[in-house]
Amino acid sequence: MKILNKLYTAIALLIFFIAIACNTNLTGPDGPKGELPRELTQNEKRLIEADQVFSYEIFRNTVAFDDEENVFISPLSISMALAMTLNGAQGETYNQMRETLKLQGMDLEQINDAFKSLIDLLVNVDPEVTFKIANSIWYEENFTVKQDFLERVQSHYNASIHELDFLDPASVNTINLWVKENTEGLIEKIIDEIDDDIVMYLINALYFKGDWLRQFDKKDTRPSDFYLENGQTVTVDMMYQQDRFATYFSDEVEMIELPYGDSLFTMTVLLPADRNMPIDRFVDEKVTAQNLKNWRSNLLVSSRDVMIHLPKFELEYEIEYNDILKAMGMELPFDEWNADFKGIADVSPQNLYISEVKHKTFVRVDEEGTEAAAVTSVGVGVTSMPPAVVVDRPFVFIIHERESGTNLFMGKVKNPTI
Repeated sequence: MKILNKLYTAIALLIFFIAIACNTNLTGPDGPKGELPRELTQNEKRLIEADQVFSYEIFRNTVAFDDEENVFISPLSISMALAMTLNGAQGETYNQMRETLKLQGMDLEQINDAFKSLIDLLVNVDPEVTFKIANSIWYEENFTVKQDFLERVQSHYNASIHELDFLDPASVNTINLWVKENTEGLIEKIIDEIDDDIVMYLINALYFKGDWLRQFDKKDTRPSDFYLENGQTVTVDMMYQQDRFATYFSDEVEMIELPYGDSLFTMTVLLPADRNMPIDRFVDEKVTAQNLKNWRSNLLVSSRDVMIHLPKFELEYEIEYNDILKAMGMELPFDEWNADFKGIADVSPQNLYISEVKHKTFVRVDEEGTEAAAVTSVGVGVTSMPPAVVVDRPFVFIIHERESGTNLFMGKVKNPTI
């Protein structure tokens, strides 16, 4: 059932990236059940730190930008699609993208290596949870892509490479079928049509399915009131469970962690301690990387059971990130004539730029657990050919002083060969 409030979408957001910040050591009455199979590398730690900052910043910007009641995004999907695109960026375009992703201090090789090893870690870390990551590149068949760009993205992001006739309407269905297959049917399409300027898509798809470590009993689910910010109430299917969960309460937040599978993947539920604080203000002022780090460090498992009331919900969300990413510092990559993606291809005198960044998500939360998916598509466009003046017939020419308008020389050429 869809909930008409952003509160629980903020809760569901953390499904995707809590896995790469799983430093909470209290997930139940018996402590942690699962552990990482290996130590994180230094580059992975730096990537995760960057992703934490990027995650909360892009979430705050999304909530501020979009007035939809429900917002649900995957920062990991967005950052991975942009990181693939980063491999073709150069100069200030590269710098702006890296800084927006909070990856300053890491060079491209370190970034790629960190994503490669982290992808392998995340998809295999918990056998009790299904987590899939898929990447792909699709390019127009007459567009010559630099081989080293394709090889880097393929080797580090395990991206499949596809050459298509973008003028053929069937290409849209081909790309969307890949999206559907790699999100287990939760997201059926990411593009409606291929614009004339698009010559490449870089697409990331995530799929998550995790059963609760301690599931809710369906017979306990019953209709209950859910209070909206405007004072009205709606009826939701409320799930109930009583157990020894890790919680934290302060004058800022009420917080509880609900683990999945072997407890490495976790849903963090956050509510403003002040019931009158609007959820948008809470996200803007309180939901930061530093606050979450502090709050999680104070999580405790109560000696008594805690009762959790959580509504069942299901929602879909989609957004175009062009304006948000520009506001976050990525203006140049969207500039048709000044972006520098010569690492992808050399199309001089035309130019490559990011034409669109589309993001689409789905989430379902019920008594058994959570199923969610996300797709991010980066469309790379090529500028139209600049207007051309072809001097291939008789012409007049004038040599003049521009400021005064004085004509110094004037001529006519009917035959330039004589």
